[in-house]
Amino acid sequence: MVFIAALQLRAGQQPPPPRVVVSDYDMQAAAESVALPADALAGKKLFVQRCALCHDPLGQPATTTLGPWLDTTTVEGRGESAVRQTILTGSRRMPGWRYTLTAEQVDHVIAYLRTVTPDQKPVPPARVVIPLD
Repeated sequence: MVFIAALQLRAGQQPPPPRVVVSDYDMQAAAESVALPADALAGKKLFVQRCALCHDPLGQPATTTLGPWLDTTTVEGRGESAVRQTILTGSRRMPGWRYTLTAEQVDHVIAYLRTVTPDQKPVPPARVVIPLD
């Protein structure tokens, strides 16, 4: 953007005015606490610490993530043992957690994923562009 503006100035053109992009988040939904069983709550804490950076099922509206969206359909579709194996050994793009998570902790993460439903998948927010004139 800066390079294009410099070229426009050399050509005698005015650069476009700066813009502010406002994203509208549903803060009420983000602040609501959900009652989870103890194992799923422990799994959510682990998920936030270890997995959310790439998989992001926390309601943060992102258009792209490094990893796929994970929820109960992932566990049901692939099977609990396959999900457990992927968590432990990883994949080409995902680190394995076998040296850092215990079997019980992996069970907790899977219990949490079973509480995440497909309708909770975040949708990118409506963006409003406000020109700075």
